[in-house]
Amino acid sequence: MLTKTAVRSSTPSKTGKLKTKPISARSFEEEVDQLLDFIRNPPPTSQVVRFSPRLAEYVLTSLSAANRPLKHAKVKQYARDLSDNSWALTGDTIKFGSDGMLRDGKNRLSACVRSGRPLITHVVFGIDPQFFPRMDIGKNRTGADVFSIAGIRYANHAAAAVRWVLILTSENPGNRGAQFSNEELLRAYREKTDPDRLEHSIKRALEVQRTTRNPAGPLAALHYLFSQRDLQKADAFFEEWASGVAKRARAPTRYLQSRLVEASNAVNHRLHENVRNGLIITAWNAYVAGRSLTKAEMQHAPSDPMPAIEG
Repeated sequence: MLTKTAVRSSTPSKTGKLKTKPISARSFEEEVDQLLDFIRNPPPTSQVVRFSPRLAEYVLTSLSAANRPLKHAKVKQYARDLSDNSWALTGDTIKFGSDGMLRDGKNRLSACVRSGRPLITHVVFGIDPQFFPRMDIGKNRTGADVFSIAGIRYANHAAAAVRWVLILTSENPGNRGAQFSNEELLRAYREKTDPDRLEHSIKRALEVQRTTRNPAGPLAALHYLFSQRDLQKADAFFEEWASGVAKRARAPTRYLQSRLVEASNAVNHRLHENVRNGLIITAWNAYVAGRSLTKAEMQHAPSDPMPAIEG
C-alpha cells in the first residue's frame, strides 16, 4: 500500500530501527492513484512507501520501460530477504524521475513481485533524468547501464563503441586505458555521434563478431569512423570480412583475418587492443586504396603509433 499515512506511521523503535504500523486495506486502484499523485506532485523529501507485490508489478510493467537490465542474482537475494523477514528499512531509496519513470529500484521491486511479500522502502520522486548518469557510481553502474536507462538500443555495444570513438579520435589513439565517466559517454553519444549511423555500425560489427570472435565495441567504432570516409566501402569491407569471401587471394580482408588469428595465437588469445585496431586500420587503408597488403605492413606492436584512417 502507498499512502501519506504510511509516512506518518513510521516511527523509531527502542532499537533505533524504523517500524511501520499496519495500514488499513485499500484497493489496488487507490494504491496506483496515490503513487501517481506522488509522481505528479513530488514531495520535497523522501517518503516511506509500502509496495504491495501488485503495485510493484504495475511499476515494473508501466513505469520502467527505459530502466537498466535486471541483476538476477540481486533479485534472488532480495526476494530471499523479504521472504524470511530479514529485509530492513534503510536509507536506500527507490527513485522516480520527473518524467514519471522508475529510475532506480528495479531489482528491489522485482524481488517484491518474486517473493509475493510487500516491500517497505524510502522513495524519492521528481529527480531530473539528466542527473541519472551521475547516480549510484558507488554501485558500479556502468556506461551500458546508463545507455540502457536512456533507452538506447544495443546499450552495451553502443557504450563501448562511443568509448572507442573517443579514444581513436583523440590526440593519443593508442591510449586504450583512457577512462570516461558515464556522463561523458552519454554526452558524446548525443553530441558527437550520429545515433542512427552508430546503430548501423554496431549491426555490421556484430556480423563480423559472429564469424571472427572479435569484440563488437571497437569494431563498431572503427566501422563508424570508416563510414565517415565512405559508408558504402565501409559496409563492403565489413561484409567481405564477415563472410570470408573475397575476389583476390591477398585481399585486405582475407589477409587481415589470417593475421589476427596468427597474432592472437602467439599471445595465447589475449590480443592487445592496439594491435587489433592497428591491423584493422592498416587493412582498411589498403582496401580503400584498392591494393594488396604486404607481410611487412601487417605488423603492429602495442606501442606502435596508431595508423591514420584513410579513405
